[in-house]
Amino acid sequence: MIRELATLSEAGPTISERNSADALLVARIRSGDEDAFEALMTRYQAPIFSFLRGFTGDPEQARDLVQETFLRAYKSLGSLDDPGLLRSWLYRIAHNQACSLLRRRRLVSWLPLTFDRSSSAPPPDRSAVEAIQVEEALAQIPADQRAPLLLHLAAGFSYAEVAAMLNISEGAVRMRISRGRVAFRSAYGAEEDDDAS
Repeated sequence: MIRELATLSEAGPTISERNSADALLVARIRSGDEDAFEALMTRYQAPIFSFLRGFTGDPEQARDLVQETFLRAYKSLGSLDDPGLLRSWLYRIAHNQACSLLRRRRLVSWLPLTFDRSSSAPPPDRSAVEAIQVEEALAQIPADQRAPLLLHLAAGFSYAEVAAMLNISEGAVRMRISRGRVAFRSAYGAEEDDDAS
């Protein structure tokens, strides 16, 4: 259950290597290198999309939010004090954009992705079905628990980094992640039970 959520993250360079590479990338952008911002987008577009898709439950909204995130990042890159923290800064922008969108639209619940069992198309393979089930389960978790859960498990941020991004205490992050895991297990397990009947 939680392993499916954790598989959303990918192993990559160490934090120190990533921070150094990010700082170099920011320096290139600030010096006027036109290809550097494209490299930044290439590096972070897919993981930020995955985070936003999990947070909003809607791939179209997630795509729009990714564009808005990078637009805001481009406009305010000069305000980034520590270029080594580029990754968490981008995720903070993405999270803020998603929260603003949800507030503007006053969305209380998110529509889960479903697949029509009555359709004549062949059913998706097992991994696609599991991905849909994970997204449906995530959609049932309250947003204040979903964001820290995704930032920690899927994006790989530490509790301290998540706390800084969301402007809450590290204890609150731990509590929300713990409650989010319980809610995820409950929602994911309920879907498995529904499928078995």
